[in-house]
Amino acid sequence: MTGMAELSLEGLISRARSLGFQAEVMVVDVSTYELSWEKMSYYGLTYREVGYGVRVIDDQRRLGFAYGNSLTEDLLEMAVRSARAGRPDPHNALPSPEPVTPLEGAYDPALEEPYEVVRGLVNEVLSSRPGNLNIIMTRGWGGTSRVRVVSTEGVDVQQQASFAGLAASANYLSEGYVGPEVYEFVDSRTAKGISAEALVKELHEKVSMTSSRRREDLRGRPIMLTPKAVNELLFPLLNHAVSLENVHRGKSPLRPGEDLGSKVSVTDDPRLPGGAWSRAFDGEGLPTRAVNVVASGVFRTALSNTYWSARAGAENTHSSWRTYMTLPAISATYMVVEAPSVSDVGDAIVVDQVEGVHTSNFDTGEFSVTALVAWDNNGGLREFVLSGDLRSLLRGIAGAAGERKRHGRVVSAPLLVQGLRISS
Repeated sequence: MTGMAELSLEGLISRARSLGFQAEVMVVDVSTYELSWEKMSYYGLTYREVGYGVRVIDDQRRLGFAYGNSLTEDLLEMAVRSARAGRPDPHNALPSPEPVTPLEGAYDPALEEPYEVVRGLVNEVLSSRPGNLNIIMTRGWGGTSRVRVVSTEGVDVQQQASFAGLAASANYLSEGYVGPEVYEFVDSRTAKGISAEALVKELHEKVSMTSSRRREDLRGRPIMLTPKAVNELLFPLLNHAVSLENVHRGKSPLRPGEDLGSKVSVTDDPRLPGGAWSRAFDGEGLPTRAVNVVASGVFRTALSNTYWSARAGAENTHSSWRTYMTLPAISATYMVVEAPSVSDVGDAIVVDQVEGVHTSNFDTGEFSVTALVAWDNNGGLREFVLSGDLRSLLRGIAGAAGERKRHGRVVSAPLLVQGLRISS
C-alpha cells in the first residue's frame, strides 16, 4: 500500500476499513485575502490552504495520525505506521454520528471575493484620524472556509462558512509625548458585522484616555477589566482549568463542584450568533451545544471530547478543538460571562490591555501580568504589574458594569474585580 495516488474521501475510508482500522478524515479548505498598512506602505496577501488530517485506530486500540496537503495512499500509510508503533489504549475510539443542526447566518457570499470589502475597511480606518490619533498599523482580512469530517463510524458532516476581520493599533502622539500603543480588533462571519467607524471610535476613546499618564501607589484598589482584558487574561486561564483532561490529570486549579465564592456564571456557547469561531460541530464531527461551565460561582461542568470523557468516565460535552494538523484537544469556543450588575465602581482602575499571560502557571492558575493600557477617573496610568491566581480572580468578581460585548473568545461586560495585587 504505497504510492502518491490521489484518493477520494470515500476511497480512503473504504481502504482503511478493509485493513481493519477505524478511520477519520478532517478536511479543511480555506481561502483568505489580507491587506495590511504599516510604515506608510500597503501589503497584500492572498492564499488558499487545503489540508487533510487522517486519524486511525486499529483493533488493539492503538492510535495513529498523519496530515498533509493531498489525500493519498501514502498519507493513510503514514497514519497506519504510526498506529502500529503506538501503545494500546482502551479509551481510543472514534465517536458514533449524531444529528448536527447547521448554523444560521454562517456564510456571506460577499466574502467569496473579499478584496473590495477588505480594502474599503482598511482605507476607512486610515481616512478617519480624529484629534491626535496616530495610526501605527491596520489590517483587514476576509474569506471563506469549508470543514468536513468523515469517518468509518458513519460521521459525515461539513460546514461552509465565511469570515472577516479588522484590526488596528494606535497611540497618542504630540510634541514631546508618545502614548502607549492600543490594539483593537473585531471579527465576524459577515462583512456587515465589521464596522471600521466603531473600531476607530473605540481606539480614539482609549488613546485619549492615555494622552497623559501618571505613576502612583495603586495598592488595594479594585480593578475593572474591560471585555478585551477579560479575553486576554481570564479566557486562557479558565480555558485551561475547565478542560477535563487537565482536571483528570490534576493540572487544573479548580475541581468540579467547587464553590468559588462568587456569583459569576460562565457558559461556553459554540453556536454564538455572528461569532467568527462559532461552529455547528466540534473537531470530531459531533454537534455543538451550550455548556454551563460555572453557575453562580460553582464549577459545574468540565469541557471534554470523546477520548477524555471515556477515560474520566464523564459526559462528552462535544468540545473537541483542532486543525487538520493536530489531534483533537479540548477548548471552549466562546465564554459568555455573567455577573450581577453593579452601578458604583468606586475608585476602580480600568485595565484594558495586559501582557505576559503566557508566562502564567496554568496548572496552579497563578499569574503576573503587565497592565499596559489602564486609566482611572483622573486619567491615564503608567504600566503596573497585576498578579493573583485564577481562583482569587473568580472569587473577586464583584459584578459587571456597562455594556456586554463580544471580544475575541469572550462575551462579557466590564468586570469589577477586588483583591488582586498591584505593584509598580
